[in-house]
Amino acid sequence: MSQIERLQKQAAAIQNEVITRIRKDIAKYGLTAEQLFGSVTSRTAATKAVTKQAKPTKAPKYGDGAGNTWGGMGKRPAWIHEALAAGKSLEDFLIAKPAATKASATKSAKAPVKRNTGSKANPTAKKRPAAKAAGKRAPRAKADGASEAA
Repeated sequence: MSQIERLQKQAAAIQNEVITRIRKDIAKYGLTAEQLFGSVTSRTAATKAVTKQAKPTKAPKYGDGAGNTWGGMGKRPAWIHEALAAGKSLEDFLIAKPAATKASATKSAKAPVKRNTGSKANPTAKKRPAAKAAGKRAPRAKADGASEAA
């Protein structure tokens, strides 16, 4: 225990020496906190921008009409557990989706994207039947008409 106390005092003394030396250098060179750490407002704005990008908000999927909401991900909140124990179903709490906005209405009016179901060698070929689903592999078609022995 005495060794731990001695080492902690040594560490505190070293920290104090470093802090004192840094303060002297700051005073000697006339440095400001903004020069050392950047402006507080720009760091705060950058942090907020990163936070907003990293965590997009998601509309709640379930609500009880009393202000309690849940997005449907993660652990179920207590109010859901209590309601389910009382005999209600999860579908009773589904929140109706909002009406389509102008932007989403124009987006949905566009033609659907046509997906390529062919292979890279023959993009116009149709997908093979469900032989794979039964555990059998369909023979692979050659694009140039070469025999399978080649």
